[in-house]
Amino acid sequence: PPPVPPWCPLTSPRGQGLGSSFEARVVAICEAMMARPGLPGTSLGTSSGTALAHGATFRGMTLLHLAAAQGYAGLVEALRRWRALAADILELEQEVDPLNVDHFSCTPLMWACALGHREAAERLCRWDQRALAVPDTLGRLPLGLARARGHLALVTRLEELQPQLSPASPHSHLPGLR
Repeated sequence: PPPVPPWCPLTSPRGQGLGSSFEARVVAICEAMMARPGLPGTSLGTSSGTALAHGATFRGMTLLHLAAAQGYAGLVEALRRWRALAADILELEQEVDPLNVDHFSCTPLMWACALGHREAAERLCRWDQRALAVPDTLGRLPLGLARARGHLALVTRLEELQPQLSPASPHSHLPGLR
């Protein structure tokens, strides 16, 4: 087997071995970065302690968009945890905001719904159900697009999940939901 790069973690989440899946390896890298303190003399969570390079993106897609588009539910969850740990890091906030839109006004949830990634869509919906009401540049909503593409089990699951999230929320009756 090829040598393991020094930056590659030796273990993966949930007891999986090295290389068991690309997603597991990326999750392990993110978790290692979460545990790493900031730069010398600073702590994680301070703007001066970040080493994130937020540069040009592909069509405005963030790391969370890419995780959703690939259906990497475990990575979506790891990014949610990372955001909770370092809520004041602007660069991280931009990469893992579930309401952030790409150049086509698609949220990460829109990508997961469009491509039929049920578990990733469910985690994104649990994270921030307001994404269900964000249309793309053509005016389509995530559930409408999922329905049009035949991902009916995904639509059904998110419709079942929606009342459980926050029944008292002003967003409890979102467009596109029955």
